Amino acid sequence: MFSVTIFLSLFSLLLLSMGVFFLSKKLNIPYTVLLLISGLLLIPISEIGFLSFLSQFELTSELLFFIFLPTLIFESAFNIEFKKFWNNKVAIFSLSIFGFLASTFLIAGSLYYILPYIGFELPFIFLVLFGTIISATDPVAVLALFKEYGAPKRLAMIFEGESLFNDATSLAVFLIVLEIILKNSSVDLLGGILTFASMLIGGALFGTAIGFGFSKVIEKIRNYQNVEITLTMVVAHLTFIMAEILSETLVLGGFEVKISSIVATVCASIVIGNYGRYKISPQIEIYMHKFWDYFAFISNSLVFVMMGIKFATLVNNFHVFWPLVIVTILVCSLVRIITVYPTIGLCNLNKKEAKIPRKWQHLLAFGDLKGALAVILLLLVPSDFTVEGYNLAFNLYEVLTAMTVGVIFFTLLFKATFLGRLMDRLGINKLTKLEKLEYLESKAIIFSKVLNEVNKFQKRGYITTETHRKLTAKYSKLYEKAYKTCGKVSEKNTNVFKKMLLVYAIGIEKHSLKNLLIQQEVTEKVFRYLNEKLNYQMDLVEDNKTQIYEFKYKSNGFLRKYLPYFDLKTQIHKDPKHLFTYYRALRIISIKVLEELNEISKDNHLKDFDKSEVFNDIIKNYEKFLRQSTKKMKEILSNNKRISYKLDENFAQMGIHTVEEKIINDLSKKEMITPKLNLLLREQILDENI
Repeated sequence: MFSVTIFLSLFSLLLLSMGVFFLSKKLNIPYTVLLLISGLLLIPISEIGFLSFLSQFELTSELLFFIFLPTLIFESAFNIEFKKFWNNKVAIFSLSIFGFLASTFLIAGSLYYILPYIGFELPFIFLVLFGTIISATDPVAVLALFKEYGAPKRLAMIFEGESLFNDATSLAVFLIVLEIILKNSSVDLLGGILTFASMLIGGALFGTAIGFGFSKVIEKIRNYQNVEITLTMVVAHLTFIMAEILSETLVLGGFEVKISSIVATVCASIVIGNYGRYKISPQIEIYMHKFWDYFAFISNSLVFVMMGIKFATLVNNFHVFWPLVIVTILVCSLVRIITVYPTIGLCNLNKKEAKIPRKWQHLLAFGDLKGALAVILLLLVPSDFTVEGYNLAFNLYEVLTAMTVGVIFFTLLFKATFLGRLMDRLGINKLTKLEKLEYLESKAIIFSKVLNEVNKFQKRGYITTETHRKLTAKYSKLYEKAYKTCGKVSEKNTNVFKKMLLVYAIGIEKHSLKNLLIQQEVTEKVFRYLNEKLNYQMDLVEDNKTQIYEFKYKSNGFLRKYLPYFDLKTQIHKDPKHLFTYYRALRIISIKVLEELNEISKDNHLKDFDKSEVFNDIIKNYEKFLRQSTKKMKEILSNNKRISYKLDENFAQMGIHTVEEKIINDLSKKEMITPKLNLLLREQILDENI
């Protein structure tokens, strides 16, 4: 019966979380904040007899550490673009390592000298332990709000990178300090530095190896949706657990090698997200994202509501600690400001990375939300621990809990609530000139398409003449307003208009390339090579370089010279099969761009778009790309006839296979064939194509 009440509690909390989600949308309060408040309120509610089961499902350190934390880390790190992450590495590592260490010792030092004035004389090593717990920012809480309020991508990347890696730094330093306290040993500075380096470097090497290993495994089992998704879940948790086991057992030359489970999981997740992503079946990738979004949402919901429940039961004498909590909150907030501005100021001296604007620095200083990791670290501390020299009447764990919970509550209830308002005040989430033009153009295209569909409805007899007249009048008015405004903005900002069209064209290229991968008309290597080139083009456009680039690729000179096996450009150009596939893909995506642009120019409602000189220049350039790729294909065909004609035949057969699959899907949806026939037809077509 006990186990039944636990499950009843779990699913009741999930049901409550869903209700809180919709309530947060109505009240315009951050979801995580409202979850925390709900958890607090559940304690008095659960004292009602028939509702006592609500508090049965408890938040334990094991549950947080081995189930929820790897899930939340993997979901965040899996979606990090390594190239953009690496472009901001100085800022990210400066904040997550040096900024964290400075914060830890500044908090400890400040509190050590201030707290005796309010009657709380606490040992320095204890305050260092508190500093390690509270100095890490929570990626889940911050990024959820950033997505909601529309923060710039680069700012979100810096925050996310800092949060993930200072979680790792926090755990490493925390374990070292906790061991010193529990063993009552003196501080071995050299040993501590070696252990810290071992955790970060060992974790990075171990996680990277696991990521590449599992990527190869995923490559071997393509087209098995459930297995591929399960393997990613195994990567997240197995990497974390194995790193913890190795840290307990691995000894080299008498030195106990420690490996950070968080660093290992972050690195494994980044490898899977950037290298292993291309090993995942293209048809399955969309389900992969949905699965991890859902899994992270459930984990996040349970963690924050249970944090509220846990906090309500942890501190029994909170009224006694309120002066301590207020001083601690003030010191932690001030130290964050002190560490962020100088750290970013030094990073801005590095000319290889784009400068971080002052407004972003304000947000970095204010948005240090605390969450799941701080709770995990708090729960890892033994409740009966003590420190030599401590002589106050209160239990030391209760003091640590009051300080930690007080800061977490302040950041989640106050800072998280006002984060959106601060972004509005600073103008960080305002639409850029490009976004404004894209917004107006999108509206014009949407209303244009609607008008075309309304005309089709009327011709087919789906709607009456009167309804057709009303809808046409309504959407014509909306279209004219959006179109005229778009025209005025584009006339004033020719470069922005050009930038918008280039973003649109590159977007078509990327979408077309993805479809070619799904239809197996490009290999993984060709897809990665072309995709990197398109990403590079997009970066150039975003940097306001609106020249039309001829499929430029930023090759890695070191790889090309010393490790050509890992250089995509070398691999593609030395193999006729890859080269033919590459130019064929270029030809197809150029055709797709021209088709889309020509469709706009033929649209009666968008007839003025093609009068722009910029518009015509882009069309001419893509026509040139088409001629060039066609010419290259013919050259390869003439030099490698047997290989190229065989490839051409295979591509044709793959195209036919795609059509066959589509027809079977349509027949199945219309219930014209039974599930048994669906499976039989698919197996026969697969056998024929093999």
